[in-house]
Amino acid sequence: MSKTAVRRLMLLKQGVASTQGHADKDHVFRAVDGLGCIQIDTINVLERAQYLTLWARLGPYDKGHLDQLAYRDRLLFEHWAHAASYIPTRDYRYYVRSMEERSREMEARFSRRTGKDPDLIDAVLARIRDEGPLGSSDFEGPKRRGSWWNWKPAKTALELLLGAGTLLVHHRNNFQRYYDLAENVLPSWVDASPPTDDERVDFFILRTLGALGAVKAGDIREYYQHWSVKLGRTIKQLEDSLRRLNSEGEMETAKLEGGKTEYHLLASHIEDAQRLQGDWGFDSVRLINYFDNLMWNRGRVHTLFGFQPKLEVYLPQDQRTYGYYHLPILYGDRLVARLEPKMMRSEGTLLVRGYWPEEGFKPTEEYQNKLEETLGSLARFNGADRVEWTAQATSSASP
Repeated sequence: MSKTAVRRLMLLKQGVASTQGHADKDHVFRAVDGLGCIQIDTINVLERAQYLTLWARLGPYDKGHLDQLAYRDRLLFEHWAHAASYIPTRDYRYYVRSMEERSREMEARFSRRTGKDPDLIDAVLARIRDEGPLGSSDFEGPKRRGSWWNWKPAKTALELLLGAGTLLVHHRNNFQRYYDLAENVLPSWVDASPPTDDERVDFFILRTLGALGAVKAGDIREYYQHWSVKLGRTIKQLEDSLRRLNSEGEMETAKLEGGKTEYHLLASHIEDAQRLQGDWGFDSVRLINYFDNLMWNRGRVHTLFGFQPKLEVYLPQDQRTYGYYHLPILYGDRLVARLEPKMMRSEGTLLVRGYWPEEGFKPTEEYQNKLEETLGSLARFNGADRVEWTAQATSSASP
């Protein structure tokens, strides 16, 4: 199996290699479901990551659809998957084990974090039981400086109760979570029975294969972070599970051309993988944020694309090579450049402040036109009516 086929199969299963059109709420749900989860992040220089991840697949869509799916229709719920994520509610039972483990750890973790008596957890829970959905701002207490989560003892209790599955997110208001008892949030149709250990591991394996195409055992622990879902499996144990699924006919294995690296893929994906070795025909431009599922596993991205991801939002300015919130540019099946956009909301402008082509990339007129089309789409998605370039080119490859 060629590296090209592995890369293209990943793009296909990630949903970034399809034609964009009018996207309704069902398209939004299917995009999340196909990925297994999408990461929630707070940074809002451009737009929050959960909305950008879907835009990269769907084009402009009504952002309210995602909120409705989570907080009105209850087809998505918030929990830990790769990180804090939206997850299809029908997958709820596969997260019960990690909730139970966090529940056992909850009081000790609360005391370590806050230095307070864990009885406060019961007091927080009692208020929600009596009053209904509450946010952290409904609890008194001094703020802990320097943290975007605005931690305080009650907030810590709320987060730990969420991790334990005792509370779920009822809704958000200006991004602040409002929590309620899980039984008041979960629909009646949800199966909350804990699966066996093998069933749970198989679920995360098959979900990862569905989202990435062809994987190594370590890719599973990166896609569904093992500390988030409490997978409880070493890479060696995951390899044993993969071999068992292979023997049961669920999947196939293939070695990468010119090496010994072995990839696993669903039997139903074999035909796609064979076709993609030669046939691609997709040459759109997509802007990918670093919290996008496609970028989670930096080692995999580097191996398959020859592109070195570098998230710089947490670095001091003098340590950045690129921009604070720059986006890798996907063109066809290659990551060819990086671009730093910023929303100037009061001016209705999407500002392009930086552009860095990859070494050896020679842009064509077609690429430049498609990049401008994609930037126009991003501007419209964020309520802007124009795109302005102020980027200083780092080479003659810049548009």
